[in-house]
Amino acid sequence: MNIRITCYRALALPAALLAGLAVAQAQTNPAPAPPAAPPVNTSTPPPATTPPVDTRTPPVDTTAPPIGTPMNDGRPSTNRQQDVPRDANGNPLPATTSAPGAPPAAPQPLDFGMLDTDKAGAIKLEQARNDPWLRQHFADCDINHNEEVTQSEYQKCTGR
Repeated sequence: MNIRITCYRALALPAALLAGLAVAQAQTNPAPAPPAAPPVNTSTPPPATTPPVDTRTPPVDTTAPPIGTPMNDGRPSTNRQQDVPRDANGNPLPATTSAPGAPPAAPQPLDFGMLDTDKAGAIKLEQARNDPWLRQHFADCDINHNEEVTQSEYQKCTGR
C-alpha cells in the first residue's frame, strides 16, 4: 500500500505544480481589453455623396461646316481669305462702299482649299451650294462636265 500512496504522491506533485503555474500565468498576463469605439462627432453633418460620373462618350457632331468655314488642323494657314467677314452660312460678306445707293459688290470666288472641305482634290456640287460665286459659275467651271470641279479647272475658271 505504501507503493500506491507513493505513486499518487508522485503524480500529484507535478499536477499541483502545473496548476500553480497556470494560475501564476493568468495573474501576470491579463486578457487584452476589446478596442474602444472611436468617438462620434455629432456637431458636423456627414459628408455629401458625390454624384456618379458619366463615363459615356459625348455625341459627336458629324455635320459638315458651311462652305467657306476655315478648317484648321493645328498648322498655320497660308489662306488669307479666312480674315474676310462672313455671314451665318460662312459666305463672304459683300464689301461696303462709301457711295450711298451703290449696288452691292458681286460675290468673289473663294480659295479652292476652303471649298474642298473633304480634301478630295475636287469640289462637288453639294460643296459648291454654300458659296454664291461657285454656285453661279459651277457649270462654267466644270469643263469636263463630270459634276465636280478640280483644282486646275477652278484655277482656269477663276484666273487664280
